[in-house]
Amino acid sequence: MSVIQRHIDDRYPVLQASEKVDDALVQLQEHGLHEAPVLKDGKLVALVSVDDLHEAARAHEEDGNVQRIEDLSFEEPETVHGDQHLLDVFEQVSNNRLFDILPVKGEDGEYEGIVTKSGLLRDIALLFHFSEKGSTLEIEAPALGVKISEVISVIEKNDAMVLSFGVAEPEPGAQTMVMTFRIQCQDIYRLVTNLEKYGYLIRYAKPSTGAGADALREKALEFMRYIDM
Repeated sequence: MSVIQRHIDDRYPVLQASEKVDDALVQLQEHGLHEAPVLKDGKLVALVSVDDLHEAARAHEEDGNVQRIEDLSFEEPETVHGDQHLLDVFEQVSNNRLFDILPVKGEDGEYEGIVTKSGLLRDIALLFHFSEKGSTLEIEAPALGVKISEVISVIEKNDAMVLSFGVAEPEPGAQTMVMTFRIQCQDIYRLVTNLEKYGYLIRYAKPSTGAGADALREKALEFMRYIDM
């Protein structure tokens, strides 16, 4: 079962296209929701928010016509498929700023439920180990002639384990590229020192746990004394 399939909520309240706007607003308010999918004959036709419906309700008060959801105009909603990989939907998650949910469609186009952006982002954070258990290394290296596999090999030879990594796409004509690594390491100071011997510019962040703070402070002071010599 894919990560997307594990996140599908098929009990999330839905609205029917034939419903009156006022009735739809009441439903969303009763469930404490800000948004909901709209279905017609089991097919997804829209994704509406409370703000959309309030605006339609105000227009209904002005012209006196009974408005149903299907009478309104909405952009075609962005959807995902249950068999998509988590990373393949990341752009949709980050670009969809108006809603916290993404409807899920099956192979036949039938509505299957929704996934929440917050749930997917939480799993992406776990996938890349964005937690206090890891340290982060940012390495600026020549854009040409440096293989990521070789950098990983150097990191692992220094008793560190690479949990995840990414490469920022260099600008056209750029001389350097930036690689970011999430690692587990007992002595990140020694690792950084050894990597700097290759001429790389290193930035790193180590989780602050309180433990070992004195040792790190002593190493920093030792380094400063070395610079002053």
